[in-house]
Amino acid sequence: MNEYAIAIGLGATLGLYRISRQRSGQWLDGALLVLFCALLGARAGYALANWAYFSAHPLESLQIWLGGLSAPGALTGGLLGILLAALILRVNPLRLADWYYPLIPPMAVGAWLGCWLNGVAYGALLPPGTWWGLPAMDESGALALRVPVQLGAASALVIFYILMERLTPLPRPSGWLFCLAASWLTLVGLVASLLRADPLPIWHQLRLESWTYVALFIPLFGGLAALTFKARREEKGKS
Repeated sequence: MNEYAIAIGLGATLGLYRISRQRSGQWLDGALLVLFCALLGARAGYALANWAYFSAHPLESLQIWLGGLSAPGALTGGLLGILLAALILRVNPLRLADWYYPLIPPMAVGAWLGCWLNGVAYGALLPPGTWWGLPAMDESGALALRVPVQLGAASALVIFYILMERLTPLPRPSGWLFCLAASWLTLVGLVASLLRADPLPIWHQLRLESWTYVALFIPLFGGLAALTFKARREEKGKS
């Protein structure tokens, strides 16, 4: 048990608690399935990103307790989990995605805080005395003044989700809330991946994780734009 596991566990617990309050626990079983799929996706994404090692040690890809998870993989697994839960529960996937949206903010923020506490996804070194830098560890445990990637990402998520929940107008089309939250999550992850200094696989002069965030952002933001356009067209039709 390390700091990352504790932070992500607290985030998942808070997300499940929020879901239980909004619909009297009606969809908690499906939410647990989504979390399980997200965990599998996170591990699968990490194994694929480090295929040179895991192809020689395939059994270790199943040993999640050894550490090594991928945030884009977790989101991909969560999306597949929502589709599976919708199929089992016979619910519209877009509507179910909105009901499971409360999982995103606490788990995303918890993951970034866990990265900061555990020396993962750290930023580049900064000269001593840089006023906007923050102490952060690397994978060896060495503490140094760095670009505040983890806390910056966590702060951007907290501020956005608070404003989103307070300012989002009602009613809204099914799936709109989830697409908005997930689009911001991937955008923050993309920017953070470009600022990270920890070693990650590179593909065509860009981190593989960055390419994955781009691939996730395009359909999520496209879905958000399509749902927004549909809602505005329906409003004009009623007026």
